[in-house]
Amino acid sequence: YLRAATEWQINNPHIWASPGVASGIYDYIQRSIWTTNDAFANFEYYSPMATILAKLGETEEIRLSTDLLMVNPNSGFKWHQDNQNGPVLFDDALRWWVTMDDTPAEYGAPVYLKGSHKNKSVKSDAVFVDIESGDLVDYPEQLEFRPKAGDMIVWDARSIHKIDGPESKDWGVMKRRVLGGTGVKKGAVYMGEDRALFSDMSTHELGGEFTRGCMRPTPPCPISLHSPDTRT
Repeated sequence: YLRAATEWQINNPHIWASPGVASGIYDYIQRSIWTTNDAFANFEYYSPMATILAKLGETEEIRLSTDLLMVNPNSGFKWHQDNQNGPVLFDDALRWWVTMDDTPAEYGAPVYLKGSHKNKSVKSDAVFVDIESGDLVDYPEQLEFRPKAGDMIVWDARSIHKIDGPESKDWGVMKRRVLGGTGVKKGAVYMGEDRALFSDMSTHELGGEFTRGCMRPTPPCPISLHSPDTRT
């Protein structure tokens, strides 16, 4: 299902994909894919994804503040933390990844520094990091995951991680198609600060509690995906 939706999207690129595609970093990358392609919105609404996030986050309700379609990270991504999480604090966010392809044998496996979400030295606005600096040296163990098609990975938004692309920067006949994003726990505080956030391609005008302040399904705060009142 997701593969077919992704192939259609690649063949019908949205204007929001232009910067990432032009840079060559990805073969295709688009934020807020749920707002322009109903196939991805329906997957996010009706698949077990939201229930998995709610159970792992130990919360009664999950909303998505970001989603992102990524195809073939040609250069990979060196050690980094995810800071494009939408208008939400790290403590209220869960990062997620659903892959449509098996991980190649030689490259493409996501690697995490075990326990690095507890670090105190990486600033909240940082992206790429030096794992030999600050207190990241206290987290030497690297966990490599080799997900297969249909697998889902969920991690703390502050976790330091990387993915290595092919040395040739060309995936060839292999593909790494991923739908990812940010889940927001119930009761999270809205942190839009009346500014546009690149993570969700939208402006923000609402304040207060995230789940109450978002009264309509817009990119900053899609409708609730999991709650005892709407779905289980």
